[in-house]
Amino acid sequence: MAKYYREKTQNKKIALLSKVIQGIIVSVVVGVIILAFKSLITSIPIAMGVVGAGALVVSLFLRPSYKAIYHGLICAACSGLLLLNLTPFVANIYLFDGYKAAVAKKWDIAIKNYQRALKFDPRDGELNFYAGYAYMKKKDYNRAAYHFKKSLKTKLDPSAFNNLGNVYLEQGRLKEAEEAYKNALYTQVSRMYSLNNLGAIYQKTGHLDESLKMFKEALKSNPKYTIAERNLKVVKSLINHYRYIKERYGSNFIEDFFTGRSYLEYKRLNKAMECFRRASAILLTRDRNLKQDLSGKDSVKLKRNMGVISQVYSVLGSSFVRGGKIKEAISIYKKSLQFHPRNVQQLYRYIASLYMKIGEKEKADEMLKKARLSQ
Repeated sequence: MAKYYREKTQNKKIALLSKVIQGIIVSVVVGVIILAFKSLITSIPIAMGVVGAGALVVSLFLRPSYKAIYHGLICAACSGLLLLNLTPFVANIYLFDGYKAAVAKKWDIAIKNYQRALKFDPRDGELNFYAGYAYMKKKDYNRAAYHFKKSLKTKLDPSAFNNLGNVYLEQGRLKEAEEAYKNALYTQVSRMYSLNNLGAIYQKTGHLDESLKMFKEALKSNPKYTIAERNLKVVKSLINHYRYIKERYGSNFIEDFFTGRSYLEYKRLNKAMECFRRASAILLTRDRNLKQDLSGKDSVKLKRNMGVISQVYSVLGSSFVRGGKIKEAISIYKKSLQFHPRNVQQLYRYIASLYMKIGEKEKADEMLKKARLSQ
């Protein structure tokens, strides 16, 4: 082949610089074509390097022409086929090193090897899954979510959906977590993990009946699934504890109350305060005429559950304090006094300390006086 091209060009004196320029032109043209169809080639930088080298060799024998581009494209196709077969092999070498580091819980080393592997095979679902898992263990949740979602583009793995849900849960993104767990439920035969995860989400957001149903379904899938069994006991206890609260204040209150606590747990204060404000509005509106309720036909049931109601007020009050909303916390605590909590004296003193925080000394002294009288 080389002899043929020499015979074709022996009467044409082409300077070495001209040959190099020809090679660069062909390489750039082929490189642009590869970038335009980059989804067909696994590793773009390596592909461009191989194609550029091949196109440069071809161009040493030909002037820039359609034939030169034609030979360059042949070189691109050959190198692309080579890369499609070679890069997964190289990626697996780094993947194995990542496995070993992950087993030893050396997550930094594992991530380093997974990222090296991904340079050779960036769309591989398994590789992205393991990279996402390593980032999740490092608590780098944004990168973990990115790799889990990339993994799901090529492989609908329920484990990826479940872990994506776990990542969203750690970020306090409860709706996205619920959606991920539902998707996991649709894509797997053994559904107990997804059912348990959904049950946990429903528990956190106050949908206790749905939570109970999910845990029961998980135990149907595997009666020996101890985590679901333990969660089932917890949610049954919550249902019994908050049955009267739901009856008195409604399911919307329960949902906002539990969701707010979950957002607070994940340090999403703005979301938590939105939920608590809605919950407290329901609470204060319903208890506006408490004296009438205490003398009405349901007074026995109300008096029996005053301790539970007082606890709910206390949780709401402390949640507002954690969110820096002191005045709202004071109004909640003062209202809770009508339910005759056990720690009345301590509560008066705590309200006094809150008044001191916002500089209202006279009201603080008034609360301290009431604390002394309640002894």
